[in-house]
Amino acid sequence: MSRRRFCLFVLTVASGLGIALTSATADDALYARLKALLPPGDEAQACYARTYDAVHLKKHPKQKVTDMVFFLRYSALSEEERALTFSGQHGHDFRYDFTLAAKLRGGAETLYASGECRSTSRIGCGVECDGGGIELDPKADDPGALLVRLDRDYSFIRITPGCDEEEDAVTLQAGGDDKVFKLTKSPLLLCRSMQENLDKRLDAQSGTDD
Repeated sequence: MSRRRFCLFVLTVASGLGIALTSATADDALYARLKALLPPGDEAQACYARTYDAVHLKKHPKQKVTDMVFFLRYSALSEEERALTFSGQHGHDFRYDFTLAAKLRGGAETLYASGECRSTSRIGCGVECDGGGIELDPKADDPGALLVRLDRDYSFIRITPGCDEEEDAVTLQAGGDDKVFKLTKSPLLLCRSMQENLDKRLDAQSGTDD
């Protein structure tokens, strides 16, 4: 290889590495808080939940939520998903998905919301089609606690009995006593069971639509 070709080869490789490093740096900055909450890994998952007792609900008469479960999952993207996601220097090969389940006063039915989480200075989890979302606020002084917030970037989240039941959707707003929910880390079995129940419901709906 001539000296000129060698130099061009080195410059090409260096340029490619520069793009990769820039992408990695941007990626780390965008997802640093999420990665701290749930470090990446095969099948990495975290579960947080709370059932509010009668004493708490009596002290907070305007609170609608009686039960809440939050399931956070890290997953690597497939080749097809990576091809759609990578854009310039800001592509990434993973995502953080969430499912939230809640019960409200006066109702026995479980309502759900799901979507994707991202982070910059804060961790936000949004629901598609203008369904609002929540902010996650890990408690630095209590590693087992997670605040689910509706009082900052998001002011509401749309929760439904199932994905295709928009006519039965409930908009949970940050009013009264439904601004911040303190959940505690819980066994993964709880969240996996919740997700399985939701998946079965969605499968049943899909079969009805066919």
